[in-house]
Amino acid sequence: MPYQSLAEMFLSQVKRYGDRVLYRFARDGDWQSYTWHETSQRVREIGLGLVSLGVKKRDRVAIFSANRVEWSLIDWANICIGALTVPVYSSSTPAQVLRLVGHSESTVLFVESAEKLKRLDPHHPSLRLVRTIVLIESAKQPLASAGEAKRILSLNELQEMGRRYSEENQEAFHRLAYSLCPEDDLTIIYTSGTTGEPKGVLTTHGHYLFMIDAVDSAIPSTDQEVNLQFLPLAHSFGRVEHFMVVAKGYTCGFARSLDTVAKDLSVIRPTILFSVPRIYENAHGRIRSRVAAGSALQRFLFRWGVSVGQQFSRYQKEGKKVPWGLRLARDLAHRLVFSKIHSAFGRRLRLAVSGGAPLPMEIAEFFHALGILILEGYGLTETSTVCHVNRLERYHFGSVGLPLKGVECWVGPDGEILVRGPNIFKGYYRDAEATREAMDEKGWFHTGDIGEIDREGFLRITDRKKDLIVTSGGTKVAPQMIENLLKADSLISQAMVMGDRQKHLLALLTLNHEQIRERGKREGLEFRSPEEMASHPWVVSLIKERIRQKNRELAPYETVRNFCILPHDFTVEKEELTPTLKLRRQVVRERYKEIIEEMYRKPRFDL
Repeated sequence: MPYQSLAEMFLSQVKRYGDRVLYRFARDGDWQSYTWHETSQRVREIGLGLVSLGVKKRDRVAIFSANRVEWSLIDWANICIGALTVPVYSSSTPAQVLRLVGHSESTVLFVESAEKLKRLDPHHPSLRLVRTIVLIESAKQPLASAGEAKRILSLNELQEMGRRYSEENQEAFHRLAYSLCPEDDLTIIYTSGTTGEPKGVLTTHGHYLFMIDAVDSAIPSTDQEVNLQFLPLAHSFGRVEHFMVVAKGYTCGFARSLDTVAKDLSVIRPTILFSVPRIYENAHGRIRSRVAAGSALQRFLFRWGVSVGQQFSRYQKEGKKVPWGLRLARDLAHRLVFSKIHSAFGRRLRLAVSGGAPLPMEIAEFFHALGILILEGYGLTETSTVCHVNRLERYHFGSVGLPLKGVECWVGPDGEILVRGPNIFKGYYRDAEATREAMDEKGWFHTGDIGEIDREGFLRITDRKKDLIVTSGGTKVAPQMIENLLKADSLISQAMVMGDRQKHLLALLTLNHEQIRERGKREGLEFRSPEEMASHPWVVSLIKERIRQKNRELAPYETVRNFCILPHDFTVEKEELTPTLKLRRQVVRERYKEIIEEMYRKPRFDL
């Protein structure tokens, strides 16, 4: 890429696209937009406002907010003045916010709202270096001072400060932006902390300049793309999507929330979709539920359409010419069945990308049969988001694809995946020991994931190294593989498999309530609450039979021999999931300790 920094890239793209729409967002019930020029003006004002507050190159600026257009504006402002953005998940607890802001030594903290700010203790020692707090949403009532050493400003006030600074220092913004080089630090993204305390991953402009080029080479896109940004901007996957928007000249629509994604898809009508597996799993579950609730004719047509789509998919995957009869049948299936599903995605979707967690192969195959190709990729925050991805013309479902151009991958003797290349992070911020543990003397980053590479070079992830279950017989079992198999069942929403140092495996499960409710109606059953549904003998028997069917696909030592149905899904709010929807296994084990112990006391069920 012919840029020295992401700041230079941003300013270059502003010149190129000018009055075209860059961002679309909902405000007060209406959809509004910013052009590239309007975006640039706001970025300049925020950036110079920060400079007027004394923010210098390499200073850290934290953002504690949900996704919104202002998040992107603040990030680009930080990038252009050489400050490091420190993203903080909107769902973080006050203690987590204080820990990250304190560890990163941030001097400015952007907070989404007065309500969020009230949850924080401004006098806490972790905020001792924070000189200014900026509220993104203007407070309806004046806020009390956060202390003598801090000022509370609104984003509008900060922008006004930037406008005044610009009048006296007209070249300051561009001078700062064009002074940056690839070696300059860009951001500190804290890992989600599934197995311990989050670590601050420090990356540079050069890391993401490489990443943008490598991703575009693997999955080409154009400036005609439209995306719907709902991945958390605090996560590296959401962040690289945000960078690709500017690098390639997309039009980016911001989802109002995760709960409104389905509705926002029909408004923004994306051509490209970046998502974690949970979104595709939820869509799969909703489709199955609606089919189950339909008439006998509708269920027959759907099964027929999927069967035709699966045959069509096999020819596509193998690169073979599709027989004309099958092509005609597939066109008919699209008109009668698939077009309604495509309509839910906005009718323009040409490509979907999945990352952040394993995508069950059954889900990828299901959507491909419907005419939607999901390309699964793999990476970590430490690999600047991506190191492997499937390609449009070369993909294997169940794998995370081939390495990006310029990236090396090797599987060690113990099965751990090692990665080396220009995308490997600079180090963990203020944690030299953890950096030394993660990277060896030859530059290989030890991912902590277990996997295998097939003859064609496709990587398959089997589990996290620390998550592997070792049974009492000494056999190693990968729980994620079994969990994905269970979750592929339309009746099961979530699953956590355990059995370390035990004779057999068991599972905590949650239900697809809509699917169970529809099936229950056909049996004359009604459930007054999730608790009643989870404990009902008919439901327990139904799930037991489904597990028996899944067990037939597993080796004897991998089979689930007991289970418990929980009434509610695992959630981020209860800290059972990370903000990127990964299981916090230790939290779940501790929270349901008594239930787990009771399961082990019960006799296992027969296969």
